[in-house]
Amino acid sequence: MVYSTSSSLLLGEGGDDGEVWLCIGPPHRQTDREIEILVNVCREGRESVVFHSMELGPKFYRCREESPNA
Repeated sequence: MVYSTSSSLLLGEGGDDGEVWLCIGPPHRQTDREIEILVNVCREGRESVVFHSMELGPKFYRCREESPNA
């Protein structure tokens, strides 16, 4: 995500093959709305996979409030 304003590792997610990262930010510079993106960052040279992308909802808005500059 080019314009990410917050990103954090989601502990307890991802399993043995990698880590799950949450990225929050606007989809482009010309808007104030934000989206949430979940990425499985794989280990051992495999490609990372975006498996969730949508408007920022209440579940991850809380993460944004807890660490706004993460």
